[in-house]
Formats: sequence, C-alpha cells, structure tokens
Amino acid sequence: MLKVACALSLSSAVHAGSTVVAFTGKGSEGWQQYDWDSITHLAFWSMPDEMVKSKAKESGVKLFQSNKAHLGPKDWTSSSTVDDAVASIKVQVSDSGLDGVFFDYEGNQLSDKEKKAYTSYVKQVADAIAPAQVFVCVGGRPTYEWRNYDYAGLAEASAFLFIMGYDMHFYDDYTCVVKGTCSPAEAPLADLKAGVKDYASLVAADKLVLGLPWYGQRYTQTLGVLTNRGQADLKDIWPILYGDKQDRKKSHTLYDNDKDYAWKLMCNGACLDSGAGGVIWYDDEKTLAVKYQLAHDKKLQGIGMWEADKLDYSGSFDKYVKKMWGAVSDWKASAQGIVGNITVV
Repeated sequence: MLKVACALSLSSAVHAGSTVVAFTGKGSEGWQQYDWDSITHLAFWSMPDEMVKSKAKESGVKLFQSNKAHLGPKDWTSSSTVDDAVASIKVQVSDSGLDGVFFDYEGNQLSDKEKKAYTSYVKQVADAIAPAQVFVCVGGRPTYEWRNYDYAGLAEASAFLFIMGYDMHFYDDYTCVVKGTCSPAEAPLADLKAGVKDYASLVAADKLVLGLPWYGQRYTQTLGVLTNRGQADLKDIWPILYGDKQDRKKSHTLYDNDKDYAWKLMCNGACLDSGAGGVIWYDDEKTLAVKYQLAHDKKLQGIGMWEADKLDYSGSFDKYVKKMWGAVSDWKASAQGIVGNITVV
C-alpha cells in the first residue's frame, strides 16, 4: 500500500534526478515562454540580457556559460597556459555573476596524455571557482567518434556530464556501424539506450544528464538513398505540419520502433526555403517523452535540451510550445515522485 506524505516531505524528494539543463542561443529567443519552474540550469555561449538573467535568478535557475579560455589539447599539457586560463575563468565567473561554466571540447584522436591533461584542467577550474561549478559536455556514447575520454575522471571533477544525445545520425557518428544502431534520426532510441548504458557502466548515474534535440535533420532522398543537408529547427517544421506551408507536406510518419522512434516528414520538393532537402527526421514531445524516460529509468541526474529557443515563440504555435515544455514538466514531476500535489513515498 502506498503511503502519502504531506508537503513537508516534498523538499527531500525534489532534488534527486530532477536537473533540467536548457541550452539557449544568442538572445534566448522566446524566454518569456520557457518553463522556468522546470529549468534548473540555463546554459549559453553569449551572455543573456539582464531581463533573462533576472528571470533566471528569480526562478532559482543557475547560469552557466561556456568557459572563455577555449583551450585545446596542446594547451592542456602546458602548466603555465592552464594556470592563466584557470585565472581568467575565475574572473569570468565572478565578474559575470555566474553559477558556473561548462566545457564542450569535441575533438577526436586525443592521446592518453592529452585525455589525462583535459581531466586535470577541468579539475583545476572546478577547484578554483568553487562553490561555483562546472559541467562537461560529452558525445552521445562514450565511443562517439572513437573519443573515449577519461569519463570517470571528468565526472569526478565536475557536477555532471551532459550527454549530447543528438547529432547521432549516421552521417555524424559513423561508429554506430559497430553497434548496429545507425539511423537517420537525430537521436535514435537504440543508440541513446546504448549510450546511457555505456556511460552508466563508467560513471555514477547521478552524475549524468541526458540532453536531447529540439531540432531535426534534413536529407535529400534519391532512390531510397539519403544525403545529409543540415539541421531543421522545430520552428521550421511546424509551419509545414500545422501552419501556412502545409502544401509542402507529402507524408508524415512516426517510426514507432526501438531503433529510431522518431518522425519522418517528406515534402513536395524542398521542405525549407533556405536550402535543399525534401526529408526531415525529427523529434517532438511524443518521441522525446520516451527518451526523457530513459533518464528516469536509469536514475540519471536529469535531462536537457539543445536548444530551448529552437521553437516558434511568435504566438502562431503556442499550442505546440506548451506541448514541448509540457513533456519536460511531466518528466520532472515523475522524477520528483509527485502525483498532482502529493509526494509518493
């Protein structure tokens, strides 16, 4: 029999596995419609304006910026270069009123020495800026593009590893061939499952945040063969599905299977005005809810999205904006063990 606790027990339930990291681009477009009650971390390269920062602080959302030192592998092995970088990042945090910084190095073919130096660099920054924190972005699987960084060391040195569970289509991560998980989808379900499982074998689950795409991938399809044409944001897709460009829609299919679990939109000609590509594979609130659930099932620290401002906040598609953020808030309520306003214990 379930017991229910009064609101006094809520504080003990809300912290475990309920992190939500919202990456946002320059200007944080549509920030007024973000679900500030669900977001815990706002991450960015360009500093948001004062209104956005004020809203974040008011909502208890932590501000994380990409570290401005931007060192590469050759720099990590130079103690003097690292010392200078650490000092500059410390100033960046204090001068900008940040709660932390993140690292997003995505290079391949690092030597063992360079991998060890990267971990050491992250740890030095974390120690220098404490109690502010760091987090580290990593590929969708530990072996993504054969990177195999020192994930255990990076996790120990940081608040969490942000798993970039996107750009996992076979044109980007060719290592899917080894796993047998190749797909044109941006975040294939089988590949995500493999990535989460593999990371959890190396790192404590509560040091992992699963990031997922709020955009899709365009292709030209000729005789069944796909050629990659770049990204398509949901703000580009919605007019074709629900707006003034529905004449472009040829077919719209949910690939409801364990390998892909994503939507395929086929267009009459090019889907977008901006370039070629008559096919778009993408996720929406339905497919993302299943993928967010991976974080809950595996007891990860949380979820995130790239990027929050890839939706259409113009007012024309508010119904779909609410659905996207609703999937996030539903996940968070589930992660917190909340049913309505009652905490299950």
